Amino acid sequence: MTSLRRRNAESGYARGEETRAKIIETAITLFGEKGFAGVSTREIAGTAGVPAPSIQYYFENKEGLYQACVDNLHMSAWEAVGPVIAEVETLLADKADSDRLIDGYCRILERLADFLFAMPDAGSRALFVAQHRALTNWQKSTPSGQQATGRRIQDCCAAVVARIAGGLSPEDSKIVSTTVNGQLMIVHLARDHVEDMLGWTEITSARNEALKSVVRRQTTLLLNSYRSG
Repeated sequence: MTSLRRRNAESGYARGEETRAKIIETAITLFGEKGFAGVSTREIAGTAGVPAPSIQYYFENKEGLYQACVDNLHMSAWEAVGPVIAEVETLLADKADSDRLIDGYCRILERLADFLFAMPDAGSRALFVAQHRALTNWQKSTPSGQQATGRRIQDCCAAVVARIAGGLSPEDSKIVSTTVNGQLMIVHLARDHVEDMLGWTEITSARNEALKSVVRRQTTLLLNSYRSG
């Protein structure tokens, strides 16, 4: 009997997590398309195919659901990029040579490209991020734990630049890494511009691979130009 109750509890928990995840997935899409003010919790629940009170049960209110969407995006990004960041941090600690560090930097960008463009919900996430960045007090609205995700990526990339270049100041190293990473971010955040320049209405798997190839070549060339000798 105890075993049966445990299985029922576990089954209920699994269904609850699936429902919560479905609501978040739907909310990311609708918030991205219409903005925070343009969509109601009732519409989100209806589109997700769940009872309207589910929003209050899982998230308390619309603001709580929106924050859960932001948290989900940061968590997903770290799950995608975190392992290679840890590998490159180990290379830095082990004082690996420049070739290995440059390869590690390129792998960070490749993993980031896969997260930004190859996932099935990449388009919805891009729209959500664009809407979120348009809100006032963008930095103030983002908890420090989430800012730390982007900051750790930035710090790792800047550390690689500093190690390769030797004489660059910390600020200059961050400038270099920011511009290098911008190769992907401009494609991610300026979709209309990319469509105008390249004619891409979507980033297919083949286009993502082409993008990664170009970014690797450009990143390697740029970082090699900063070698201290």
